[in-house]
Amino acid sequence: MPLKINCDWCGKTIKRKPSTVKEHNYCSRICLGKANAERFRLKRLKICDYCGSEFEYLGHHKKRNTHFFCSTGCANKYKTKRMTVRCDWCDKKFEKKRSDVNRSNRNFCRPECGQNFKRWTGVCGYSPLVEGVPIHRRIMEETLGRVLTMDEEVHHIDFNHHNNRIENLVVLSKSEHSKIHAAKKERDNYGKFIKSK
Repeated sequence: MPLKINCDWCGKTIKRKPSTVKEHNYCSRICLGKANAERFRLKRLKICDYCGSEFEYLGHHKKRNTHFFCSTGCANKYKTKRMTVRCDWCDKKFEKKRSDVNRSNRNFCRPECGQNFKRWTGVCGYSPLVEGVPIHRRIMEETLGRVLTMDEEVHHIDFNHHNNRIENLVVLSKSEHSKIHAAKKERDNYGKFIKSK
């Protein structure tokens, strides 16, 4: 007795002998061809190794290739080995070469963030520079609205070179600045400065 089954592609009801019913049944060769084409298309679907999007791979080297990309842009970006990092100052995400990340201890999305980080934190050295000028000197110049002369120096009132708040800075002449620091140094019995270790 013939069985009524549905075509796996178009859903049309067809009659088949029980002995001819298979795992997939189609009403015509046209539906069989469309189903095979879709099956082959699904086999070609790959995940882009850079952006993670799904795409249909039309090449002929899927057995040889270990990485697949949806476009040449993704392939080029992957080859440069860029990675997403956070800016140490503004916490913004941005892409940076992996070699640059390994080479530096800090990551900044733009030069201004690097300058601000140096200015307001004391982790970049004893006297960090901004465009070749010590930060405490640059802060004082911006506050006064003029460039300091060669005879003028900026003194840290609490002697902490990492504390660059404007209330901790004062402009002195070279002689006045040297007298203040000389008074802090220890002297021996002969009045000579004792070198600090």
